[in-house]
Amino acid sequence: MLNIIKAYAVKNLCYISAQKMVPKGIVVHSTGANNPYLKRYVDAPENVGVNQYGNHWNMAMPEGRKVCVHAFIGYDKNKQISIAELLPLNICCWGVGRGKKGSYNYNPAYIQFEICEDNLADKKYYDDVFKVAAEYCAELCRKYGIQTENIVSHYEAYHLGYGCNHGDPEYWMKKFGETMGDFRNRVSEILKSNVDRKENREETVVENDIIKKGDLVSIANNATYYNGKAIPSWVKSQRWYVKNTPIGERVVIDMNEMGTNYICSPVHKKFLTVAKKELSNCPYLVKITADCLNIRKDAGMNTAKVGEITDHGVYTIVEENNGAGASLWGKLKSGAGWISLDYVKKLNK
Repeated sequence: MLNIIKAYAVKNLCYISAQKMVPKGIVVHSTGANNPYLKRYVDAPENVGVNQYGNHWNMAMPEGRKVCVHAFIGYDKNKQISIAELLPLNICCWGVGRGKKGSYNYNPAYIQFEICEDNLADKKYYDDVFKVAAEYCAELCRKYGIQTENIVSHYEAYHLGYGCNHGDPEYWMKKFGETMGDFRNRVSEILKSNVDRKENREETVVENDIIKKGDLVSIANNATYYNGKAIPSWVKSQRWYVKNTPIGERVVIDMNEMGTNYICSPVHKKFLTVAKKELSNCPYLVKITADCLNIRKDAGMNTAKVGEITDHGVYTIVEENNGAGASLWGKLKSGAGWISLDYVKKLNK
């Protein structure tokens, strides 16, 4: 299982800009510096250790540059390969620069991450960190419906005309006889392996007597659209919100769980299972763990921002709900709006 650390660089100008995007691909970078430790770039001392020089990327302009990527992959404080996400995956990063055709920073917008380099001579570290990188790419492809051919290196982005002139991470990969083609094949194998494992399990279709508007549903492997046409694997691999009150056996699914895709497609209800989520008894108290937590008008990152919390204070949650961009949303007692419960610590009553 991937170890993903949420360490948003809330002071970085890129995070503050928060330009929304729908990911169309992935850019793989490597740092170009002999330092495999996440603490060099990530401000999360409890997970990655303390950056004693204070030159991490949780500042307006790291090293005087307008730069930020979505994530870094390297050693955490326990010397385990981990992923630290600096930006929400649905906002643009400033990572690849600009080429003759434009930039993968904006249009089309790509998720971008850096692999922390070491001295480029340690085969075990290379194998371990690129294995995690491939697994992370597979997870992103599954979640956002990204095709593996849209995984590129910074070097490839430059030659495609969508980035500045860099050679990473190919110069590192060449030392161990590998290419980005090999990396993409590895991601494809992971995705195929995941599908095979799922399809080899005994298929049990749970027919829900009651499916309501707004329910989050998963799709059975043998499902078809209501008209009998095949449902693509990338659709079946995600969970979707029900758009309208179902009519008879016909259920229209629309937005995916992350709020990045909209398909407005009818499916027979026999192929759908309502996603179960264990909800806590409201009301209860939470302490905010993020430096800056947005307040949304409703449960979901796709709803309007109506405020923010910056005081690490204690707040009362009076209602919970599912929504895009978080595992669960909580409604503030004050009536100010909703917050992601991924960035709070629940307190004992």
